[in-house]
Amino acid sequence: MSDTGQHEDSTPFQPRDDGQLHFEPGTAANTFPVTAPEDATPLEEHEPEGTVPPSPLWAMKARAHGGFHVFGHPARIRACAGEGDAAVYAIDDGPGHAMIGRRVGATTDGCTYSLVARVDLHTWQALERGTIDGRAAFLAAHEAGLSGTVETDGVSNVFDVDWYPTASDIPVGYLPPAPFATFAEDLPTADR
Repeated sequence: MSDTGQHEDSTPFQPRDDGQLHFEPGTAANTFPVTAPEDATPLEEHEPEGTVPPSPLWAMKARAHGGFHVFGHPARIRACAGEGDAAVYAIDDGPGHAMIGRRVGATTDGCTYSLVARVDLHTWQALERGTIDGRAAFLAAHEAGLSGTVETDGVSNVFDVDWYPTASDIPVGYLPPAPFATFAEDLPTADR
């Protein structure tokens, strides 16, 4: 540390024993502290229903708009419509929308790929009632994308693989009831 209170690399940070950084005394007013929470939790927290598997659940949570609700949280949705390869999972995404997702496939090293998209609440309700099927729900969706989820002991990661500007851009092999695929290697991620 120099005589000015800065480290040799001119940063106002001091490392802590737990790996996080904190600010030198007297520098906090001039900097914006960003630190990890002391009790970091996985994306699966607060999911007592167990209805939606980690992939697509984590991908839907990562892509959901959600947001702050002035009058409380809208009705919670954690549901599945259909069975087997036709299964489409849903979570709430604000008062008028839901995120839907389905498992597309996995690699042999443990990465699971899920197609996720945002639909209006009426589309989800029609799917849930059986008025439309999962394919029709995805074709009525917007903000569709393919996400990868890796879950290992103590570590989880969700990443975007591809985005589909329109529902017609979703590969047919990713739509229900296409069978769950085993990929020989990781799918390439799209450049953003």
